[in-house]
Amino acid sequence: MQGIPDLEKQEHVSSVADEKSKEKLLSSASGVNHGTTGSPAGDANHEESHVNKAKDYDERAGNLWSVYVQEAESHDRALIETWKDDMEGIIIFAGLYSASLTAFLVESYQNLQPNPMEQAAYSLNQSVALLEQISQQLGPNGNQIPISMPEPPPPFAPQASDVRINVFRFMSLVFSLAAALAATIVQQQYLYEGAVEWRMAVVVDDVPALIHVSLFLFFIGLSDFLFTINPVVAVMTILMIAFCGALYIWSMIAPVVYAHSPYQSPTSGMFWWLVQTFRGRRHSDRSTYGEKRLVSTNMTDGRVELAMDESDERKKRDARAICWVIDNLTEDSELEPFVAGIPGSDWGKDVWATVAQSQTLLTKSSEDLPGYPSDDVTSFTHHDTVYDLSGRMTRLLKTCTDSGILTELARRKRARACIDAALSLVLSMNGMNGEWEWFADGETMAQALVYLGGIEKINFWANPPAEFDGAFAARWTCMAVMATRKMLQQQNVRDVADIVVRRLAEVSGEQRPPDEVAAKTAGIIDKYVKKAWYAAKSLHERLAEESEPEKMEELLTKVMADGKEDLAALDYSWNVLGWAEDVDHSIMELVDIIMESTGNILLHLPGAAMEWPVDRRKVPDGLDDINQRWLMPQLLPPQLLTQRLWLCSWSLTLSASGWGSGPVQPATLVELSAPELQVPQLQKLMNNTDALYRNQLSRIQDLRDGALVYTLELFVTAVRTSRYAPPEARPIYVSTLRTITADWEKHRNCLGTQKCLVALLRDILPTGEKQVDVVPTFIIDEVLNLARNLLSGNSADTHVMEAVTLINDYQLLYPNEAALEALQALR
Repeated sequence: MQGIPDLEKQEHVSSVADEKSKEKLLSSASGVNHGTTGSPAGDANHEESHVNKAKDYDERAGNLWSVYVQEAESHDRALIETWKDDMEGIIIFAGLYSASLTAFLVESYQNLQPNPMEQAAYSLNQSVALLEQISQQLGPNGNQIPISMPEPPPPFAPQASDVRINVFRFMSLVFSLAAALAATIVQQQYLYEGAVEWRMAVVVDDVPALIHVSLFLFFIGLSDFLFTINPVVAVMTILMIAFCGALYIWSMIAPVVYAHSPYQSPTSGMFWWLVQTFRGRRHSDRSTYGEKRLVSTNMTDGRVELAMDESDERKKRDARAICWVIDNLTEDSELEPFVAGIPGSDWGKDVWATVAQSQTLLTKSSEDLPGYPSDDVTSFTHHDTVYDLSGRMTRLLKTCTDSGILTELARRKRARACIDAALSLVLSMNGMNGEWEWFADGETMAQALVYLGGIEKINFWANPPAEFDGAFAARWTCMAVMATRKMLQQQNVRDVADIVVRRLAEVSGEQRPPDEVAAKTAGIIDKYVKKAWYAAKSLHERLAEESEPEKMEELLTKVMADGKEDLAALDYSWNVLGWAEDVDHSIMELVDIIMESTGNILLHLPGAAMEWPVDRRKVPDGLDDINQRWLMPQLLPPQLLTQRLWLCSWSLTLSASGWGSGPVQPATLVELSAPELQVPQLQKLMNNTDALYRNQLSRIQDLRDGALVYTLELFVTAVRTSRYAPPEARPIYVSTLRTITADWEKHRNCLGTQKCLVALLRDILPTGEKQVDVVPTFIIDEVLNLARNLLSGNSADTHVMEAVTLINDYQLLYPNEAALEALQALR
């Protein structure tokens, strides 16, 4: 079968100046031999018309019409192949059927004319009778025998049943041959618009009807024929024909009753039209924005509309399709495009939620048709598709973490696709109510996040480079936070956090519950660390004054004189906190176990962790130079921080006593200050709170109980540090917040978690007294919703009363529904 090009449209396909080239392009685009469109060489008028026609084409339109040619060719090829297959099947069946029918006709049509054998026998009988009469007349009494002529043969009249049988069979043959003829005619070359105008699609759909009519006419004739032979055989055959007829009638109406029925007949479209005209069904999908609209009276279009109707049945069907394709994809090259398409639409999220909420049934029976999900429960085995996909994605991620398998570009593309897919799955399933055991292997996910965090420069979000992808950075942040939440729930993290609390309690020596004693110890630490910080900060400001090299000694003398109180405060704080060594070791162990458990993801999460600033100052003999690698602003070892601050006092004293004249004399006096004073996160912490270590204790208690609010703090800090989030990040942020806090009910009785949440409210809620870094309102609303759920029922507690005060002040400044609901729940 040839192509069906739209020649009327394709007259504008190309802007080729040469008419011959233009004709060649048209011919190749359509797939049809158009014939000769040129003229004899001597026809000057025709040549002139070609020149004039060429002026109608614009060179700039070439690309536009080339796209048209590609689309038309693709459309025509698909349409032609479908029609071609249908018509070839019709021709083959009509040929075989007609041959079989002819065998019956050869026997039956003879009953419509006199039987030559019967006529010959009758003539023979007449001849015998005449000869007998002649012999009698030749006898002695021959004259007495009367002459009698034999009766003529009776006129021929075929039986009514023979007429009926032959009528049905010849009509059947005519319909069969007509179907073959129509199929042959359809297999010709047509203009596209001509095919549409002359309703060729209708003809193609109706050609099988001729075969169907032919077949049923044959059945009727067969039944009539059998009644003339044997009634019992006829009845049994009619029963089988009736059964087949009932199935055929059902195939006509099945698509009308069940739109997903795979069976239909040429008359099904008519039944569909009647039903939709007089009792039309309605549908809705994304394109209708929820509005119910009438289903099309065209059966093909109507079935598509009903298939796309937003319903629970469609979700289940799509879920079965997803399960089937996951089970049948075996190669990474096949799985990667599937994974890349998972983020998809909002409807896709609903489908994945459906997949996660039920035990998926996947076909394992070899009797099932290949390529189709099955609904036959007997041929299914229970299978958790989400766990299966998790393992497949883990293996796919591992190919990204090994630099020797893929090219750099392919690694980056695959890793981004897997991270986006994992994020979409977690958010679609609402974190499985906070339980993410199905999640991709934690170590592999961490490696992939670290790889992308470095190559995408996530930590540069505050001052992004030109090629920075803010949308992906937002998605990476959400995935990193959720992965961190899962990893921090490991028992080793909880155990070490509990050790820190016990160390804080043990230094006091009081025999009370550890949490109570630890809170008192944290208050003491706050007092001395804060004192040391402000003293070191004051000395730093004095040392930072500009001074010429030859006046450094003078400046040093001045600082030593004016900063006596600061120097004394540093010495006192350092000496007092000597008992905190065990506390320091436990906190540093907790930091190390967190970094190890999360695979160093926090190094790339804005504001979460960094390498501890290098301190090149000399350390006194006998004092251990503790080399802590990681600095986490939320978990600061008090003795180490105080030691770094106190070294400024010791270095200044040493310089003033004459040591500074040695070969290690600093280039500037400010080098004697603690480098920690220049860390923005530490500056913010020290300037915004007087309860740094009491808040830190609550944070450690929260880590011990599951890291609910600590993870929330990491997320808020990352968003705040980024300063800018693309508009498309908002729904992802909201979903992430709800996912990481989905299991809040497990923490209702965790006092440390509650206090940590109040500290977070104190940090992010703007008030009239202080100006804080901007936190998006929708994030504040989600934190307020968590406070409403987590703190309700404890209105008499001090920390809850503080939360009420903070929320009330915020509500007065910025009237907010979430704040109002939180106040109503907490009061």
